[in-house]
Amino acid sequence: MAALDEIRTIVFLMLENRSFDHMLGHLSLEHPEWDVDGLREPDANPRYANFFEQRFYRPFLIEDEASAIRDPPHSRHHVNMQLARSPSGKKFRMSGFVEAYVDYTQHRAEQPPPMGYFDSNGAWMTSFLARQYAVCDRWFCPLPSDTQPNRCMAFTGTTLIDDTGSRLIPHREHVFDWLNAHNVRWRVYTHGPPFFLLFGRFQELVGMKYRPFSQLEHDLQTEPADEAPQVIFIEPRYFDFFWSDAQPNCNHPLARVAQGERLLYDVYRTLTSNPEKWARTLFIHTYDEHGGFFDHVPPLPIENPVPTGARFTEGFKTTGPRVPGLLVSPWVQPGKAFHGNVDHTSWLQLLAEKFGTGPDGYSASVSHRRAQGIRSLSEALADAPAQRPVPQREPLAIPAGPPLPTKRQPRAPNERAFQEAALELLKHQGPIATGAKYPELVGAPLEPPNPVPPHP
Repeated sequence: MAALDEIRTIVFLMLENRSFDHMLGHLSLEHPEWDVDGLREPDANPRYANFFEQRFYRPFLIEDEASAIRDPPHSRHHVNMQLARSPSGKKFRMSGFVEAYVDYTQHRAEQPPPMGYFDSNGAWMTSFLARQYAVCDRWFCPLPSDTQPNRCMAFTGTTLIDDTGSRLIPHREHVFDWLNAHNVRWRVYTHGPPFFLLFGRFQELVGMKYRPFSQLEHDLQTEPADEAPQVIFIEPRYFDFFWSDAQPNCNHPLARVAQGERLLYDVYRTLTSNPEKWARTLFIHTYDEHGGFFDHVPPLPIENPVPTGARFTEGFKTTGPRVPGLLVSPWVQPGKAFHGNVDHTSWLQLLAEKFGTGPDGYSASVSHRRAQGIRSLSEALADAPAQRPVPQREPLAIPAGPPLPTKRQPRAPNERAFQEAALELLKHQGPIATGAKYPELVGAPLEPPNPVPPHP
């Protein structure tokens, strides 16, 4: 299509663990005339009620993030509880978010954290980009599970795991392998050790394809178009990388959304700093999964069978809940809500259209989802670029709040996975090469007090 022919640079940023209603449900409250499928009458709409222990809980506006945000459960078991399948088994009531939270934490609150949502002051940059560019209000995380399986879907098109474990992630062909096979130039700009560390691509991690985010603006200004990367991955500072004084900006609770919003601002400001290159850029932003936060839209009936060699035995019958999805580019209709059903494999379809043989040209597993109704992100692009000045806004200050625990011992499975992967990187590449790229890892007390069992 014309837009894909004209786009030279595709930029991908995936943050952590927030649902659509949690981050963007406010769009329909603040702009009722817009047809985006967000929250409407949250105090009265019966579709939003979570009934638990003889009382109803409804969505509430988060006014003090530090006191309102916890880390809700989002394992496969608890996501199934959150979806609340009807007795007939044919519908999902989306009413089990409070029940799952109490089951996991044994904590009861007048305003349970999973039911909170931000407005355009809290999610100020996400809201700005949604209103100025295109928001996908039917972007679902591919699987009703947690971080690692859904990131596998985004970066490999399938998954061999159904949970987040303390291990290197087993996987098949990575998107980097696909791009290499199709002679596509790609690069990763990081704020610290990237999530790709967990895929065990150790030699690659210390090479020239990985650069600090601070170098992106210089590269955009100076690199010739025929040498610049065609696909750029932006990696945040992860909350699950536990040994750092820097505040995480990945938005994984307890990381502050204010930090993630500033990251979005920095990415947008940097990408638009070169008007000539921005005119042919598509910036794709989404989240790996919903993180246990409420969303009112039921999952899609998309089957994901157990692949050969998988480390789980029960296939998936649906997607997970919705996550925020934004397409930021001159090549979208400003203020457009795209209602097509998409998930993390939709951007892989787009890559196959741009650099391969078509949307069915990425892999058999991606094509299987496409045959069930998962569409390519290319369908949300406009036929011609918007003729207008680049929208700008001033950043908001990050409000003061209690400091997050840094330089802590790892507790959660993904924290321990980062620990194991960091140890492997140091072992394979040595402290000099590793420290040149990721100085946080050199001298860090990475050895666990009790050894983590090796991944199977």
